[in-house]
Amino acid sequence: MDPVTHFLVGTVIAGVSGEKLSVSDPVYLSTVLGSLMPDMDIVYQLRGHIAYLKNHRGMSHSVPGLICNAGLIALAVYLLAGYRFVALFAWALLGGLSHVFLDVLNSYGAQVLWPLSKKKYSLNLLVLFDPVLAGLCLAALFWRGSFPRVSLVILVLTVIYLLFRLYMRHSVFLFLSEQYREQDIERIIVMPAMVSLWDWSFLVETRNKYIVGEAKWLSFETGIRRVLEKVPHNHIIQKALYSKIGRLFQSFTPYYHIHYYQDGENHVVCFADLRYFVRDDFLHNAKVVLSRECEIAEAVFQPYSKKHNLSF
Repeated sequence: MDPVTHFLVGTVIAGVSGEKLSVSDPVYLSTVLGSLMPDMDIVYQLRGHIAYLKNHRGMSHSVPGLICNAGLIALAVYLLAGYRFVALFAWALLGGLSHVFLDVLNSYGAQVLWPLSKKKYSLNLLVLFDPVLAGLCLAALFWRGSFPRVSLVILVLTVIYLLFRLYMRHSVFLFLSEQYREQDIERIIVMPAMVSLWDWSFLVETRNKYIVGEAKWLSFETGIRRVLEKVPHNHIIQKALYSKIGRLFQSFTPYYHIHYYQDGENHVVCFADLRYFVRDDFLHNAKVVLSRECEIAEAVFQPYSKKHNLSF
């Protein structure tokens, strides 16, 4: 999620404590810092975009990372304010857990079980910025009344909203299962659309193709964005998959398509992240060019645009 939402959710969680809302209050300070701290992995940008993409939502979003973050925050606030260390640690940890929980709710996911697993867990319920969730939390700051009670009400409403989103996603899944029942379906993935809260992106994988589209929840109308044929894996594609850029792309997204073609004497293997489709193309891509001798001549990651080439 975006930093503003993390900040607002951290503030609402701290409100349950009964402490007076204040930026200098130790409980609020610990909880809000805890809710923002995991995204400090942005420092990897100093080593370049590739380093950031490899490490974002990794260690800092894991259970060990959250515990370390909470300990550092609690120690810093304890030294500044003299508040109970254990209480500060608990509130900072709650803030960090809220951050990771929200990140798991969107399609990018987080490596919660690092270092045991580098898999990014994702529930595909929310977009990166959800105006309903942000609006609920923002309302808590301006709602007159007992802030602990207001915070509890907002948290309950948030749970209800998430359950409604879960119902929406499941109903779209059932609709797609019925619509494509005659296909040789291997899996159906339903994800929040990037723009409308009522629309859902979907990926239907069959034995020999991927169907990428968008479904409207209110009318259950579907629009097909792309139908992509699966390419049989040959030694060229295997070489690209096991290259540094290939491994990076596979860790970046669990849903990708491979396109292979020849350009003169060179072999070109293209990867497309099937989660996000913007302006008639997939948002994130990668390309590996191999020579006639099957040596890698070029390897680029293309986040957000095919014009944005990051050499590996």
